[in-house]
Amino acid sequence: MALVIRDMDRVADRAAVEAIDTSFTTPTIFDVVVTERTIELVEHRLPTPLVKRYPIADAFAHWASWDTAFVADDGGVVGFAAVEYEFWHARLVLWHLYVQPLRRREGIGRALLARVEAFGRERGARRVWLETSNVNMPGIAAYKRLGYSLCGLDVTLYEATPTAAESAIFLSKPL
Repeated sequence: MALVIRDMDRVADRAAVEAIDTSFTTPTIFDVVVTERTIELVEHRLPTPLVKRYPIADAFAHWASWDTAFVADDGGVVGFAAVEYEFWHARLVLWHLYVQPLRRREGIGRALLARVEAFGRERGARRVWLETSNVNMPGIAAYKRLGYSLCGLDVTLYEATPTAAESAIFLSKPL
């Protein structure tokens, strides 16, 4: 079956989305260097590769604020993207983007983002905005290839979480 990007059915697709493996492995991360007037991301090779898994349950938590989602389906759900349109500043927030590990590098993430961006333009969004972590080198590299650029940083966002040593990286793309 050919890959189709379609609107997510929150009931019918939930189990399949929850089954997506959100993990990634990276041999490098960005060290965040902040001075009074600059922010620099310095690539740092790790002694052993880092494996990280994002908790997919967060996508369906009671506090999750996304209101629209899409799935990549080729006879089974192999990818998921969830967004929220923020009217007050015409920004589409990409809350989640996941592709099954064995299906990465096949253009599925690109196809999901194309649908996300089309949805944003339909709503009148001027840009897509997202947050990821300084350790998500594969994600940051993919977003960069797809036209997203660094627009901010928060070294305190994760302070009260198990990932306190990480920093939030904000990327955006004009539509």
